[in-house]
Amino acid sequence: MQCVRSFVKNETFTRNRILLVAFVARVTLILYAHIHDYLFKVNFTDIDYHVFSDAAKHVSKGGSPFDRATYRYTPALAWILLPVVNIPDYGKLLFCLFDILVALLYFKIMENDLDKTEGDARSEMESDQTMNVVLYWLANPLTAIISARGNAESIVSAVVLLNIVLLQKGYWKSAALVHGALAIQLKIYPIIYLPSVFLSLSSFGAQKGIVSRVKSLFTNWKGFVYVLITLISFGVVVAFFFQIYGQLFLDEYLIYHIKRRDLAHNFSPYFYLLYLYESNPTVSQLIGLGAFIPQLVLTVYFAFKHYDDLPFCWFITTFAFVTFNKVCTSQYFVWYIVLLPLLAHKITMSRTRTLTLMAAWFVTQGIWLLTAYLFEFQGWDTFFLMFLASCLFLVTNSMVFYLIGLGLGDVEDITVKGLNIVKNCARVHLEAYTSILCYGLDKTNLEKFYGREVIEADRTIVEQESDAILKGADKEDVALLVRVIHNASIMNAVGCCGLQLYNFGETVSIVMWTDEWQPESYYDKIALNRQRGMHTLCLLDIKTKEQTVENMMRGRKIFEPARYQKCSEAASQLLTICERRKAKGEECAYNENTMVVGLARVGWDNQKIVYCSMKEMSEMEMGEPLHSLIIPGETHPLEVDMLETFKP
Repeated sequence: MQCVRSFVKNETFTRNRILLVAFVARVTLILYAHIHDYLFKVNFTDIDYHVFSDAAKHVSKGGSPFDRATYRYTPALAWILLPVVNIPDYGKLLFCLFDILVALLYFKIMENDLDKTEGDARSEMESDQTMNVVLYWLANPLTAIISARGNAESIVSAVVLLNIVLLQKGYWKSAALVHGALAIQLKIYPIIYLPSVFLSLSSFGAQKGIVSRVKSLFTNWKGFVYVLITLISFGVVVAFFFQIYGQLFLDEYLIYHIKRRDLAHNFSPYFYLLYLYESNPTVSQLIGLGAFIPQLVLTVYFAFKHYDDLPFCWFITTFAFVTFNKVCTSQYFVWYIVLLPLLAHKITMSRTRTLTLMAAWFVTQGIWLLTAYLFEFQGWDTFFLMFLASCLFLVTNSMVFYLIGLGLGDVEDITVKGLNIVKNCARVHLEAYTSILCYGLDKTNLEKFYGREVIEADRTIVEQESDAILKGADKEDVALLVRVIHNASIMNAVGCCGLQLYNFGETVSIVMWTDEWQPESYYDKIALNRQRGMHTLCLLDIKTKEQTVENMMRGRKIFEPARYQKCSEAASQLLTICERRKAKGEECAYNENTMVVGLARVGWDNQKIVYCSMKEMSEMEMGEPLHSLIIPGETHPLEVDMLETFKP
């Protein structure tokens, strides 16, 4: 990594020179292919390239590309490759050029982040962006070899990125046209991106409540128009080629991929099941069609989960689609790798974890390739071993995501089990909205104790951008297992005042009043708890990163100063509610003489507990936040004895 960083920061290596070096390296691979194919039994040139070339030759003679057996691609590809007739390496050169075009599209997409920075920060970001493009695409041996071998995935990759560029700039109609007429036309798989684009063009995320969200989907005219343009443009191109090549075009280009039951060995475990039931067409067809179910479910799930970040959404959706596809070969990995440079800055991972993941990914592929080589070229019976290797590769794509419940007061409050998991996690977030630690909002002590970076998750992230917390974990396929490790919280820590936890009723939240907004709904729950003789824990309001209505409407990231509700403020509001209820002729559940418990900074070294009347509490200064308030119900003599020790 440091080697790559030094390379891209070298002033002599501008982006243009890096692109030139990358292209020359690929041309070198193309030239090497001639030597390799001559000397070795296993050719460097992909068999698909021979299929493409033969199809182009048929077209050049006025025939159909489908006259070439196993040609099951868009006729447009054969048309594009017509120069192959006279220049055999033309297609490989074209695919390598598209590799470079992909890099240029990365830089275009990344301009959006660059425009938000300036000075040294901009230079640093530009350097990091270039490094990600070099590391994950230009210098990636997998992507370079696939294009140099003569596979056309780079063309599809470029079109997918072009789609992102257009959507990013707001040209969604043009994006829909590109999506249907180019992306899906070249490869069927980009159709899985439609649900996420549909949702991204809606107001779904801004709605509250199921009814409002469902309504926003049905009134999403932009989304419907996008889908309509995409499908119509795709249909027009299909109709155009159908007029030229007839039913054979539909059978080979479209219908084949739906009915496909590939018995040839590949990374997908489905190949073995289809092989076993080859003699039973009904079961075989059910297996083939059933393979679409997990893909469909995950596509819809990830669309709703991550539609607000299309590059990431498309990455995880494609990753799942390829993983569970009934046919999986090496070039399919490019479908999601192409999106990786756009996400790299969001992924924080230790060097050990990175190397472990890379080793596991490549080693499990190597195991499968070894069994395939022994089967194909040595004649060994390794068919079942290939199936086991396919299953192993599938398992390798799953990881464990841990949610750590931090203790209330000190860095050492975390459990030993939790600390071990924190040290091994790829990324750690600090929930800094509903609680703050004894050193306030400064996370330096946490990072020092854990020996790693801690990412603060404030109110904006928790309430409006919560998906961002899981995005890095989704990159590591955390959807398979979630483990929650419980720890201390205010809900059980309040036992420090002497009240027995099993005597607590429903907990309430008391919000800060404004001149225009003074809700009282929590009073009814307090009254019900009092009626039942139960204690009531009142959680007091926190206002961090709050915006005024004007700033919210104008989209300005200007926040009000942080505010934390005090016990005195909560007691005053409760007394005001009591007076209002009495004015209505109601009997109040408490009065100014009702004894209450005020708690401040529970779990900290300077923890404070006060037991006094509600009137006294309304004037009590408890010090720094966080505060909580308890309205006791019926008390046991032992509870009373303990509470008496906290009288001022």
